[in-house]
Amino acid sequence: MAHCLVSFRGYEAPAWVLRAIADGRVPGVCLFTYNFQDLIQFRALNESLLAAAKGGGQPPPLIGVDQEGGQLMAISGGATELPGNMAVGATRSTEFAAATGRILAAELLALGCNLNFAPVLDVASRPENPVVGLRAFGDDPDVVARLGVAMLRAMQEAGVLASAKHFPGHGNTTVDSHHAGASVERSLEELEAVELVAFEAAFAAGLASVMTAHVRYPTLDDRPATFSRAILTDLLRERLGYDGLVITDALDMQALAGTPERDRARLALAAGADLPLLGHLEGQEAMVDALADSGYPASRRRIERVRSTLGYELPPLDPGAWAEHRDTAATMARAAITVVSGAENLPLRLDRGDRLALVTVVSGNLTPAETLVTETNPLVTQVRRRHADTIAIAIGYGADEAAVIDAAARCRGAAAVVLATVNAATDAGQRLLFDRLVTLGLRPHVVALRSPVDAAYLPDAESVICSFGRRSIQTEAAAAVLFGEARAAGELPLRLPHVRPPYPVPETATG
Repeated sequence: MAHCLVSFRGYEAPAWVLRAIADGRVPGVCLFTYNFQDLIQFRALNESLLAAAKGGGQPPPLIGVDQEGGQLMAISGGATELPGNMAVGATRSTEFAAATGRILAAELLALGCNLNFAPVLDVASRPENPVVGLRAFGDDPDVVARLGVAMLRAMQEAGVLASAKHFPGHGNTTVDSHHAGASVERSLEELEAVELVAFEAAFAAGLASVMTAHVRYPTLDDRPATFSRAILTDLLRERLGYDGLVITDALDMQALAGTPERDRARLALAAGADLPLLGHLEGQEAMVDALADSGYPASRRRIERVRSTLGYELPPLDPGAWAEHRDTAATMARAAITVVSGAENLPLRLDRGDRLALVTVVSGNLTPAETLVTETNPLVTQVRRRHADTIAIAIGYGADEAAVIDAAARCRGAAAVVLATVNAATDAGQRLLFDRLVTLGLRPHVVALRSPVDAAYLPDAESVICSFGRRSIQTEAAAAVLFGEARAAGELPLRLPHVRPPYPVPETATG
């Protein structure tokens, strides 16, 4: 057995993958957005993988996917849009966390997946973290543990294996490991007090698998955790006593760029991983052949033990029956809405003839761990449905000064301005636009559609509403609060930075 999870592009499995599953060389696959066309095709793909294993006399293969909810959902187009971890964190509700786990499991099973790379148990220690962000439940280790355990228990009780990530923690970094290496300067004692709290709770709850972080912890080892025997064996296996599966994060990520691609799976196995996840690496068939006799009997036993619990039979695929899932997701999105400031200035007070200026940000996905951006912002339609005289103005993420000045000028004469931000904390253009509007006497209401940290960078807003995500159910919930149709009941799941870093405001922006 090659001890790895392979991936491939396309809507059908290549012949070599089916052969390798049938003859026992490959124990499982990881599927990505490029494997998904629609629900029927995706189930048929997974049925072909199951049939290959059954035909070869093998146990069912592990079929994994990133279906976290919120920001990262590899399966769309009919699957329930869930608000995600930070939104659940804003509710503090274990019931909502468990409901998320049940919904994810029910839909994944019907589609043929038996392994979900979720929940994220990273603690949002650094609010500027570019890759974890909304994927974390918050910055309180105990809250992360409580909500994470509720989600994974529900998911596993419903028949899908959970894979908590990213061990031993990716929340205290300012670098996206998809793009570069990150390092966390914490002692073991500090890790045990923060990052490891949720993981230990998950282990005690029977977590099926854990995913590694491509992050260095110099106090433990100079190598990334994925390649570190000190972390994956000495800490995880021996000190913490974890005997579930250890799966690596995708081995194509740039955090591992200093290691030749052909060596990455072998080094991960030597460190103590059970299943290197090959991700988007090229030449995977050759890698499988090279690892076919890699040994590691304890790892083999763990993989076989988990696969023996899986089944070939799938429940019916009936998306029409998922209406209750969508209702629950919308309820969670509404419960998460949080007003950070300016509650006394809400709702919008507009007469029928008043003009409302709505400024939205076109950003695209800000990290590879994001799969939700569409061509149009649903908030525009949702606001216009409530107030017909709305002018919609779009600026790009990273807009230059000329674009900012033009957008602000188009807001002149409006009775109210709503600025729907997308990580304004990391975009000087959005912050400059906000200041320009304030200078013009158009103090905007802010709807922070992604990071709630925007609230700390825009302290002079008429009000700040946080939705913790850009899914349509979340923008709808924010619009309902903006127009007084609903009360915001959420609480910030992380502490905002207290200092607003200075940034230059060109003289032309004050005239």
